[in-house]
Order: sequence, then structure tokens, then C-alpha cells
Amino acid sequence: MWKFLSQYGLFLILSVILHAVVIGALLVGFVSKPQPLRQYGKKENVIQAVTVDRSRIQAELNKIRRAEKRKKQQEIARKKRARKERIKQQNKLAALKKQQKQVQKKLRQQKQAQIRRLRVLKKRQQQQKANIKKLKTAEAAIQRKKDDAQKKLKAIQVKQAAEAARRKQQVLKEAQDKKLKALRDRMEAEERAELSRELKGLTLSYIASIQAVVRANWRRPAIMSDKWSCEVSVKQIPGGEIVRFRVTRCKGDKIFKHSVETALGKTSHLPPPPDPRVFDRNIVFRFREK
Repeated sequence: MWKFLSQYGLFLILSVILHAVVIGALLVGFVSKPQPLRQYGKKENVIQAVTVDRSRIQAELNKIRRAEKRKKQQEIARKKRARKERIKQQNKLAALKKQQKQVQKKLRQQKQAQIRRLRVLKKRQQQQKANIKKLKTAEAAIQRKKDDAQKKLKAIQVKQAAEAARRKQQVLKEAQDKKLKALRDRMEAEERAELSRELKGLTLSYIASIQAVVRANWRRPAIMSDKWSCEVSVKQIPGGEIVRFRVTRCKGDKIFKHSVETALGKTSHLPPPPDPRVFDRNIVFRFREK
């Protein structure tokens, strides 16, 4: 309404004014009383003026009609344009509504898909939480096993270290014992060697004294060599008494052998040993002249 008034208000006002003027003129012409005409010429002027006024009014009316016709045509054209615009807007609005419905449908679908994804994600999260819980439980069990294994390993290492130390100590002890044993063996060997040398010396001295005793009872044959000798075996008892003797392996003649046997027969007792350790019941020595 306001749009219509803003566009066609001026023409409407002019039309109303013209209509009012025409109607006023007609009313004035019919209502006013006729004045007596004194002169013929003046009557013609009045008629002519009225005629002219009517022509002008008719022209104005025609002009107004044409203006109104143009207005009507313009209004019809405007209404057509408005109808087209309204149809266009309606089509546009329908398309927009359709698009909006499609968008809403798509949004609903997206929302439903998102809800499904959220459900799946929630389920996955719950599964992940369960898996994490299981993993933590497994890790805790593994850590306990690892701690137990480390404790066992530490105990084994301590035990192995103690065993290694014990073995090392044992090896050192064995080495020391071996060294001590070797030292003792060497010392004992040296002592045995020394004792053997000592006993050997004592034995040689003891045999020499026996030989001297036998030689004191021996008579040298008239004919003999200083290289002759006989091996003599004597059995004695403690105290030096000879219980048996025998002469073997003589290098010389029978006379020489007989003289040695005679000397042993005359010897009833052997001298005592310089050391009891060299005493022997069976004594073997080689008898020579010197």
C-alpha cells in the first residue's frame, strides 16, 4: 500500500483535484441563476466562455482518463511484474525450501551417520579401554615376572659370585696347597736325598767297618791279584751275630774264595751300625784286598 502510494500518489492527487474542479464548475453552472442579458454581444461571450470551459474540462477529463488508463496499464504491468516476481520468489522460495529440506535431510543423515560413528567410536573407545586395562594387567604381570626374574637373577648372580669367589679361593688355596705340597715334596725330597746321602754315607761307613772286621780275620793268599774280589752276603741278628753267610761271584781263584770264607767263619759278630737306621739283617758287600 505504501509502495503504491509512494509511486502513484502525485497522479492520484492531481486526478482528485481535476475531478473536484470539474464537478465544482458543473455545479456552479447549473445552480447559479441566469442573469438578464442586456446586450447580445455579451450573451455570446458567456456562451463561448462556457463552451470553452467545457472543452477544456473535457480535454482535462480525457487527459485524466488517459492518465488513468496509463496508470491502469502501468498497474496491470506492475501487477504482472509483481505476479511474475511473486511466482519467481515463490519458485525461488520453493526451491529454497526444497534445498532446505534436502539440506535438512542431508543434515539428518549426517547426524545419524555421526551418531553411528559416535556409537562405533564409543564402542571402540570402550574396547580400547578394555584392551588398555588388559594390557596394563599384562604389563603388571610381566613387570612382576620381570622383578621376580631380576630377583632370581640377582640371587643367582650373588650365588654365582659367591661360588666364583669360593672357587677362586679354592683355586688359590689349591694353588697354595700345591705350592706348599711341592715345597714340602721338594723339602722332603731334599731331606730324603740328604737322609739317603747321610744313610748311604753311614751305610758305606758301616760296610767299611764290616769289611775291616772281616779283613782283620782274613789271611792273604801267597799268589793273588789286587783286582780280585768276591761278593759276600751275610745274615745277622740284632746285636751283630752272624747266623749265615755266603760267598758268591768271586773274581779270582778258589784259594782266594776259600780265604774269604775262612775269614767270615772266624768273624762271629759284626760291628754295630753307626746309626740304627742303617741296620739290616741281610748285608751284601764286595770283599777286596783293600
